[in-house]
Amino acid sequence: MIKIDASSFIISLKMDFIYILTQLYNELIITEAVYQEVIINGKKKGKQEAFIGEKLITNKIISIHKIDEKLMDLNIGLGETEVIHNSINNKCPCMMEDKKAKRIAESFDLDVRKIPISILEAYQSKIINNLEFESYLIKWVKYASPSYEEIYYVKKIKELL
Repeated sequence: MIKIDASSFIISLKMDFIYILTQLYNELIITEAVYQEVIINGKKKGKQEAFIGEKLITNKIISIHKIDEKLMDLNIGLGETEVIHNSINNKCPCMMEDKKAKRIAESFDLDVRKIPISILEAYQSKIINNLEFESYLIKWVKYASPSYEEIYYVKKIKELL
């Protein structure tokens, strides 16, 4: 099980990486705020990933967790706050791309993943092969706009695997 924030969800949808994530983590969960941001607001803007995400939710590939309790004020977006809060309560990893949200989540001793880490895990677990790794890496670069250093480190880590 892994909780996914809005930016990770959007990038994964654009990369067509969701099914790889389901193989890695079995259960993919978003919160209501992430659903509102990605699906509801995305559909209003005609975003293709919003319609794909909605279909994945309908087909129970992705589930939505409702947050009933009062949230901590973490000075980050509602979606990231809900993901962190929900990950703490369920003692499970989360996926976030935002650096500030990631640092805050790590301050709560959460296991925080980013998409490139999941690409590396999928490669190491033999869920994807070398060609697929390169394809997902290119898509990640295209949709996430990482720094040159991030790309360099992902490639170096792959060499060590």
